[in-house]
Amino acid sequence: MGGGESLGIGLNHLDLFSYVAGFSAALRPAEFDTKFASLIGDPQASNQKLKLLWIGCGHDDSLFASSKAFTEFLSKHQILHTFRESEGAHTWMVWRRYLNEL
Repeated sequence: MGGGESLGIGLNHLDLFSYVAGFSAALRPAEFDTKFASLIGDPQASNQKLKLLWIGCGHDDSLFASSKAFTEFLSKHQILHTFRESEGAHTWMVWRRYLNEL
C-alpha cells in the first residue's frame, strides 16, 4: 500500500510535500473526489505547490486500471503530472526502474 499512501498523504499535505510519486498505487476510483478534494478544489494553487507529481504502473499489474483512472482524473481536473506506463507487473524490478527514472 506504499504507493497509495504516498499519493494520499502527499497530495493532501501540499504544505509539506512538493514532490509526490506513487508506484503501482492501490487507489479506489470511487474515492477520488473525496480523498483528493483539497487537490482538485483549486487546481491552479495545487499546481503551483507541486514541483513533481509522478505516477507509474506496469501494464500487467492488477492495479493498472486504477492508476490509469487516477491519471485521467488528474487530467480532468487540470492537475499537472507524469504518468509512466511500462511493461511488467507488481514487482520490485518495475519499481527499481521507476525509482531510477524518477
